[in-house]
Amino acid sequence: MIIVLAAILAGVSILLTLWVAWNLRGWPRPAVQGTGEPLPHVSVLVPARNEQANITRCLESLLRQEYPSYEVICLDDQSEDATPTILQELTLRFPKLRILHGSPLPEGWVGKCYACHQLAEAAQGEWLLFTDADTVHSPLMLSSLVRTGMVRKAGLVTGFPRIISSHAFGWLVLPMLHFVIALHLPLRLVERSSDPRFVAAHGAYMLYRRKAYELIGGHAAHRSSLIEDMDMARTVKAAGSKVSLIDVTGLVGCEMYDTPSGVWQGFAKNMFTGLGRSSVLLFALLLFYLLIYVSPLLLLPGALYKGHIMLAALSAVALTAGVLQKLIVDRRFGVPMGWCLLLPVSFISIIALALRSWYLSVRKLGYHWKGRRYSS
Repeated sequence: MIIVLAAILAGVSILLTLWVAWNLRGWPRPAVQGTGEPLPHVSVLVPARNEQANITRCLESLLRQEYPSYEVICLDDQSEDATPTILQELTLRFPKLRILHGSPLPEGWVGKCYACHQLAEAAQGEWLLFTDADTVHSPLMLSSLVRTGMVRKAGLVTGFPRIISSHAFGWLVLPMLHFVIALHLPLRLVERSSDPRFVAAHGAYMLYRRKAYELIGGHAAHRSSLIEDMDMARTVKAAGSKVSLIDVTGLVGCEMYDTPSGVWQGFAKNMFTGLGRSSVLLFALLLFYLLIYVSPLLLLPGALYKGHIMLAALSAVALTAGVLQKLIVDRRFGVPMGWCLLLPVSFISIIALALRSWYLSVRKLGYHWKGRRYSS
């Protein structure tokens, strides 16, 4: 029986490797040429709460864009660190930079949504780029991705930035965002299908055509969402506008969580909510990950020790296929070589994070983020 199970796992793993390689070809890169139309005025909008470690790098990269007409507005969202002082110093170096001081968070709003809402009200651009304070941008980012939005006639251009991490737990977990998208989402259907289920978005990079943003009611219509990026992307698509999920890793980098505890808190907030708070879906996915990506590693040592050559061979095939899948994705998105070898450990980490997210939700313990508490 165990041999049959191992053979099934090996076969499924090989098929998934072929699927991931083919599916990745449907993840578009930025447009090389534009439409010939004049480039529109763009508002670059940065919410910042307790971002003293990141804000200078982010804003310097945004204020050095090779783009003819844009504004940069940063909102200090009631920061409790040195962020306000740093922002004032940056205005002396970059007169183009506008600083807003965020109002206290009203009842019923998530902090980021309210910060983005205030930024949108102050913006004057035909396109609105919401980007996080922990990002860093190539000088050609704005021109390249605005052209991409125009060429693809998109209402929203979004993408998963290049991973930046200063700790091992970040490298184990964060590149799994790219991997899980390549594994589960039929990427060609993001633009080709009108079904809002076929969509993905990353809150660190959300470039809206202003008409599409206003059509869905902006952040105000999603004020209580902990995963406003996905909710708003689905709403854009449901409203009839196109969502373009672009490979932005050559243009945008992001250090989402600069400590292991940040990864732990951030994923706890997002994972179960991102699955629609469905326990059935969550545990089905975790079982799938355990069987396909973790169990071959558990079977292989015992099979070798007991001299079960066929079981060892099948386990090795399944394990190698999983590592190859991760290698294919990592090479595409600039993840350092070697982390793919730890794919089973990455999935064990994902499973632990998912279970904690589920536990906090079902026990109604709430989530903590950026010094604020949100109900689960």
